[in-house]
Amino acid sequence: MSEIVKALVAFHKAVPSITKDAKAQYGKYADLGGVLSTVTPPLNDAGLAIVQTFTPNAIQGADPLLITKLLHESGEEITSELPMIIGKGRNPLHDWGGSCTYQRRYAILSILGLCADMDTDGNFEQPEEKKVSKPAPQTVAKTAAPKVESQPNTDDIQPKDTPLTEEQAEGLRGLIKELPAAKRASFLDRFRKQYDLQPTAKVAYAITTHGHMNFIMNTIHEYA
Repeated sequence: MSEIVKALVAFHKAVPSITKDAKAQYGKYADLGGVLSTVTPPLNDAGLAIVQTFTPNAIQGADPLLITKLLHESGEEITSELPMIIGKGRNPLHDWGGSCTYQRRYAILSILGLCADMDTDGNFEQPEEKKVSKPAPQTVAKTAAPKVESQPNTDDIQPKDTPLTEEQAEGLRGLIKELPAAKRASFLDRFRKQYDLQPTAKVAYAITTHGHMNFIMNTIHEYA
């Protein structure tokens, strides 16, 4: 392994800082494209290359493995195997793609011994989506949506399966994001158990009804 170690040292001397250019609801972070565009030139200069593939898991029914290899032109290599965590949301292809990009960049940074500020809570956060602006009504003034903080227990006001507005759902996500990290994780686990979600399900996507609002508003104070 002497040659690949020498090359990795040379790479660390040349690699620049990884810029956080991508944007999400919780701030900027370094996405997969940004990581690769930063590390690829100094890797090439050092005679190194990264290859990532997928392989079925030996455990029946388990998610596949992400294989990351750091290769040197001498033939020496370092290999990493990472079990993928794939959410069980409404869109399987979206969950697969999100898991690929999310875990590929972590694996690349890990095998290279680098660090970049990424997602703070992958089980909760959702990527920022482009919203299509809608024209405002011309004749009827639009009243402001009520703030989530002032919502009472609505068990007797709205049926539990009544959909939330996007503003209400976003407000609830904001309340959860304000919790301390450890307590937020406990609260998210409690929400998943309450609604029979998978342990890795993204809670942000699941907050859709007044029943979810009632549960959050009635329990979140226990974790503040």
